Amino acid sequence: MSDIHLTLQNLGLNDKETSIYLALLELGSGTVQEVAKKSGVKRTNIYNFIGPLKEKGIVNEVVEDEKIILIPENPQVLVKRAENNYKEIKTALPELMGIFNTPGNKPKVRFYEGTEGLRRGWDDLLETQSSGGKVYAFSDYEKMFNQFPEDWLWYVPETRVKKNIFFYCVAKDGPQGKKVKAKDKTQLRETRLFKDLQLDTEINIYDNKVLLMSFRRPYTAIIIEDRAIAMSMKSIWQGWWDGIKN
Repeated sequence: MSDIHLTLQNLGLNDKETSIYLALLELGSGTVQEVAKKSGVKRTNIYNFIGPLKEKGIVNEVVEDEKIILIPENPQVLVKRAENNYKEIKTALPELMGIFNTPGNKPKVRFYEGTEGLRRGWDDLLETQSSGGKVYAFSDYEKMFNQFPEDWLWYVPETRVKKNIFFYCVAKDGPQGKKVKAKDKTQLRETRLFKDLQLDTEINIYDNKVLLMSFRRPYTAIIIEDRAIAMSMKSIWQGWWDGIKN
């Protein structure tokens, strides 16, 4: 098998599709009979591959004088196809890693990066919690509001209110923390402020999950799904909560 055959098959074409496409590139265009002769693929089989090749976006067909004429697309479409496949698998990688971590007693872990990663972490919290759910958190609003625009951040409590999800929060004391605490009643939240708390993060505990979010560039969100870890973190949070009176 030639290197070009192997390369095309690695891009998702099978052996006969590869032969048909390479034959068309040499011909420029051709009838089914011409492509069969050039490719070595039986004429009756070529009809079966026209549909799949069109779906892959590498072959078009036109009808001239009641004959099917096959036309190859520019090979650049294969590069675009490979790039799209790469983007799709990269996007799906956190979910795949979560599945990979499932066997045995291993925690299920998902990892996201960038501001979009933070949003995906918050979205998991908002989507998995049912009405009446509760979230227990450590938050550094000083760092959070200095890093991101307010309208980008307020969507979280606004969505929680719509879904009737209550938020109990131990937060760093400061101007931003006080601003958030002032909105507690309307945003279904109870905030207790602690002056010497140093976080640069937010930690949310809900159901059997712990969402850890770093507000240091490049920003990261990690979701750990494990009952024992969630219970342990809830116990640590409870100790802080009970020790703060304000």
